[in-house]
Amino acid sequence: MDSFESALSEATTPASRDVLGAIGLVVDAAGKVLYQHASGNQSLAPDAPPVDAHATVTLGSAGKFITHIAALQCVDRKLLGLDDPVSQWLPELDALQIIEPSGLGGSDEPIVERWRASPAGAAHAAATADAHMIVKLFAHPLLFEPGEGRLGEYVQANIFTPLGMDKSSFLPQTREDVLAKLLQMVERTPTSLVPFDGETRDVTVSVRDFGVLFADLIGPASKILSAESINLLFTPQLADGSKALADLRGEKKGETYATSLQLPAPVEVDGVPTLPVWDLEGKGLTLNWTLAGLLVEGVHGLPLGMPPGTVTWNGMPNVVWAMHRERGIALLFATQLIPVDDEKVVKIQLEFFKGAWATYGNAA
Repeated sequence: MDSFESALSEATTPASRDVLGAIGLVVDAAGKVLYQHASGNQSLAPDAPPVDAHATVTLGSAGKFITHIAALQCVDRKLLGLDDPVSQWLPELDALQIIEPSGLGGSDEPIVERWRASPAGAAHAAATADAHMIVKLFAHPLLFEPGEGRLGEYVQANIFTPLGMDKSSFLPQTREDVLAKLLQMVERTPTSLVPFDGETRDVTVSVRDFGVLFADLIGPASKILSAESINLLFTPQLADGSKALADLRGEKKGETYATSLQLPAPVEVDGVPTLPVWDLEGKGLTLNWTLAGLLVEGVHGLPLGMPPGTVTWNGMPNVVWAMHRERGIALLFATQLIPVDDEKVVKIQLEFFKGAWATYGNAA
């Protein structure tokens, strides 16, 4: 791990300060910390202390799988089924029209924005003015055929508390103990790092708590999910031959998704640097989705040493995690820097994951 520690130390030196502070963590299935290293400062303040190795961090999309766990608990308790229509609980969604067969999109989709500006969109907005917030958020035509505040309370009672994750919250602004250890969110400008100009209201966890959660998921017996649900976190969900799988493996947007993957160098496509199409013949990456994140089914010719079976995902503040049930390890790289996939941070992340997989992830 020397290369990672050297790169991180250089990046967090106050004189250069490419990164404010960051933490790398590796835990095993028993919850033992195999590796932990932190460097940098807790904030941009001149007298800021060194970053706490157990600091709290906002997860962004890296925390989506916690909501997935909550949903799977409801499946375990026979409260809902994975194939139940959402309109069973939000009947307003059952009446939505369809613009084109390509998926349920967010309000920022260009085609949805054009619809909202149309007379039909204005009429629909008026008709749903008193609807639930979730309904209003998605009260636009579907793009394919088809409890806000209470989620935090549910997760606290059914995930965080049973696992002893006492420095984690969906409402960090209400927890002084969580905020006190929060690594400051910063934003990169052309010349320096500055405080992020926005309020963070995302799920926030301590690095220590993150390790506890992953140990439960990769361990022999989870305290929070049935064995059947745990399997779904590691089992590919997109069927061979499906359009969804073809779309995933044919991704050309140049998004790395999770920087623990050592991706091939971009190539020029119509004058735009683009990652090569995922190789379907075993010469590159073979990817799928599980109910937790992106599944690496095959890795060929890549120097990272990441074993197939790895499930991984990242989040906007450049938080990346990866877990491998058979190898019995989980990895986390956490910083709090915008924008996502920041080039300077990605280089350090790759050093961490490359070193961690080589050192801890190659057990038989």
